[in-house]
Amino acid sequence: MSGRRALGAMVVLLLSCSGLIAPFRGRPGPETGLLRGRAPSGSRQATHPDRLTDGIAAEPGDARLTDLTTALASTDAYVVYDLGAVTPVRCALIEADGDDSYTLALSADGARWDPLWTAGPADEPGMQLRLGRALAGSGRYLRLSAAGGDGRYAVAELAVFDACPARFPPGLAVQKGTPLDQAVRLKIWALAGLAAAYVFAYRKRAPDFVKLLVALPLGVALSLGVQLAELWPPPARLALELGGAAAAIALAVAARLALSRRATS
Repeated sequence: MSGRRALGAMVVLLLSCSGLIAPFRGRPGPETGLLRGRAPSGSRQATHPDRLTDGIAAEPGDARLTDLTTALASTDAYVVYDLGAVTPVRCALIEADGDDSYTLALSADGARWDPLWTAGPADEPGMQLRLGRALAGSGRYLRLSAAGGDGRYAVAELAVFDACPARFPPGLAVQKGTPLDQAVRLKIWALAGLAAAYVFAYRKRAPDFVKLLVALPLGVALSLGVQLAELWPPPARLALELGGAAAAIALAVAARLALSRRATS
């Protein structure tokens, strides 16, 4: 039983460190709008849509793909929110990649959509805040989509308001995002190191807690797979590092087998 508890604790710790369990970061301001903390009712070709309404904005100019952003894969991608009833929308804000256009549309039934506001390209690259005031629309469903620019879309934060708050834009927690390729690179070599260490530490007669340490490389591998899927196909440099890490693990296995044969001969 103690071994199972140890395994569970290691998995939770590993998932937390890997970013699979989203930490609670930042504190919402008093003017949170209609979407803060709300989960989408539907989405298509959108990664991590929960990040859109967590109240955490990226630093201006931040990279497009980070642990703070939602990527929209194409002009067919969207995220939809159910506001619960037909609701007026008078102000909106979006922090998104600077060279693209992002459109909000409203619908009473989720089938017929009327454009509400398009946030056009910004003057600066990277994540940039755009504000929409004096909007005139109402609906139960709100849809976010993207178009134009370089065809690579990402959004860090989205908020809409049925009445423009006295302070607009409202307060947002601002953080420096970790670029996705940087996080992937770190996990590649963490996996190689942990896997190699486990290969050399494992013994058939080793205590249970040593055998349970396999949860560490497995947890990193799971997290790495999720992030690689978002980044696929990986840049050439990352592909080389993936190959190098795989070779390092294979070398560790070969060395461990050679040592075992020598010990038994």
